[in-house]
Amino acid sequence: MINRARRSTMCRAAFFIVAISLTLPACRPKEPVETASIKASSMVCGKCAKTIQKAVYGVEGVKDVDVDVEGKTVQVIYVPARTNVQTIERAISDAGYDANNLKRNPGAYEKLEACCKIDG
Repeated sequence: MINRARRSTMCRAAFFIVAISLTLPACRPKEPVETASIKASSMVCGKCAKTIQKAVYGVEGVKDVDVDVEGKTVQVIYVPARTNVQTIERAISDAGYDANNLKRNPGAYEKLEACCKIDG
């Protein structure tokens, strides 16, 4: 009888420890985020969108990326304490695409597939 009571108490204690450890991360304050809309005027197709999305997700502090090929825009949700719009624009440029007023990196542009080039 004592073993059964002791086992029951230990099971309850283990359950509460697991329950508390799973809820503690949700109690941490969330980092404030900002949204940037970046014009990617040289983007022409779905491959372009995937390349840009991959490049932007590679920037530390980026939380979400939404690329609109038809609108030629990239919506980025990011943590301003960890990155900024200029860094995100640079990542897009380094992938071979114009980003707002920042012109594309010519070397990266030359490596793009023909369908991703403005005159291709």
